[in-house]
Amino acid sequence: MRKYPLDPIEDDRQRNARSTPGFAAQLAYTVAAALVWLQQVRRGRRDLAHFLESLVLILLGIAMVITAAVTDMYLHRGVESGSEQPYVVQPSGRELSTNVDMRLLTPEQMDSVAGTLQSSGYGFVRHEVSWAQIEVTRGVYDWTVYDAVFKALNDHNVGVIAVIVDSPQWSWAGTMIPSDVQPPADPSTLQTFSAELTARYRGTIRFVQVWHQPNLASRWGGVPATGDSFRPYLSAAFYGARSGNPEVQIVLPEAAMESDVPEGLTDLQFLQSVYSSGSRDIFDIAAIRLDGGQASPDDRSVDADRLNFSRAILFRELMLANDDGETPVWATTFGWSADGDHVSRDQQAEYVVRGLTRAWSEWPWMGLMIQWRFTTLPGDPEATYATAPEGHPTPLFRRLNDPELIRRSDIANTGFTPMDADSLQYDGSWANQHLEGRTFRTTSQTGASLTFEFHGTGLIAYIRTGPLSGDVTVTLDGEKIAGGAEDGNWSYFYQYQTNDFPQRLFTNLEEKNHVVTISLATPGQLTLGGMVVERQPPFVWPIMMITASGIVVLLIGIRSFIYLVAIRAGHLTRWEHVSSPELPRMPDWVPERQR
Repeated sequence: MRKYPLDPIEDDRQRNARSTPGFAAQLAYTVAAALVWLQQVRRGRRDLAHFLESLVLILLGIAMVITAAVTDMYLHRGVESGSEQPYVVQPSGRELSTNVDMRLLTPEQMDSVAGTLQSSGYGFVRHEVSWAQIEVTRGVYDWTVYDAVFKALNDHNVGVIAVIVDSPQWSWAGTMIPSDVQPPADPSTLQTFSAELTARYRGTIRFVQVWHQPNLASRWGGVPATGDSFRPYLSAAFYGARSGNPEVQIVLPEAAMESDVPEGLTDLQFLQSVYSSGSRDIFDIAAIRLDGGQASPDDRSVDADRLNFSRAILFRELMLANDDGETPVWATTFGWSADGDHVSRDQQAEYVVRGLTRAWSEWPWMGLMIQWRFTTLPGDPEATYATAPEGHPTPLFRRLNDPELIRRSDIANTGFTPMDADSLQYDGSWANQHLEGRTFRTTSQTGASLTFEFHGTGLIAYIRTGPLSGDVTVTLDGEKIAGGAEDGNWSYFYQYQTNDFPQRLFTNLEEKNHVVTISLATPGQLTLGGMVVERQPPFVWPIMMITASGIVVLLIGIRSFIYLVAIRAGHLTRWEHVSSPELPRMPDWVPERQR
């Protein structure tokens, strides 16, 4: 190398460093050498190289397809858009709700707790009802405690889910194994009590849950219940409660995740046994105990032995396997334990809120998610789950009191919304029509309107078409949306017949809160039979692209392998061995020199 007068003088270390190639150069040399070696192998053993290339393409294509399938299963298992049929019609909204026990409080304390629940946005409480406490002597009922509890809740517009948790001693069978809680020997006595309960609290109790964790031997006379042994009691409570109040709905008991004896059933096995016993028609709502464990609600692993939020998906899949896609699922005990070692109080608040919003967006089959416990007394082992243990507010209490969260719980989320839901507001003269097991709302008043607030990416409305249908105007988030009629209205006039078909109003909306208003613009009728909020799951297109790319790579690999087999079998000739036809020679010709 030429040295210039001003170049610095190098010592041996600098000279060696300059002459030694760096990591990037060494990597480049290695890759180049590998490519040269592969090219030599390809030239020397073409069939082997061809086979290896085909095999790599096939394996790569299979890996891409499997990766896309596994990713899709992880991200989208249990996720529904809301438009799947049959629709899950929730008998309530998805407002905030909690477990509470007010029986030991004074009337003043009851009123205070009920007022706090109302001001905090709670629409329902799940409250135990002790039959043993009410009917100590057969036929003699003492409702004193429950009159005070339910009056306080009713005065503050908080609905009640009553849980019958025990039976009086006079109803037990002498041959039953002693335990803390026993069922009555004669199911008809439970039917009588259920009728008395719902008749007395007709305006307050809207749901009755029959028993609590009967798959535990300690709660079912020493022998854990099965679907067959529980069926007579479920039937008795169903018909008894309905005779006291035909509008009451029956909730299956919440089962423990594991039984307390080896022969007992798990919660999933108990639910399956209920279906196997033929009890499908004597309950309205399935119930689960949903403990988030130590995992966040973003953990999408689904396994029967894994304690996490996504375990709820197994109950939905079990119900679908039993051809029951219509029945709602409620998490009648839901939450995370803030034990301090694995989940802090701040994490508990974050997990519960994220769990609620995930369910509202992804699980139209999930209805009420009832907080594990609202408040506890000193020494209660469930204090780690409580929203306000011993009456002291926690981060969870403050997060659940967020006005935005309360508003989100009150509006319509993914799934079917009936016309009598609280998220629908009517202006003008509207009348009810009861058809096909559903409630329709109809109006003939020009200018009458309904306003619907929802959270999703699309909206479907069941709008009646027919010769009496008038044109309607539709606004979304305050902006009028043009329809197909000449004046920009939406026309559902059809001359020959009347139908209640789903009409897709919007799609591909931004996933957020939206407000839509539908009003009758011209003389005629406007009749609606329900609203369906859609939410398209995210990350679908990337998975589809990976799948399509994997299939293409797989087909190329298969084609390459078939080509190799055809060459080896002599059905095809290698392209380099194919002789090209000789082109004709041009005659020698030289232009004459111009003179």
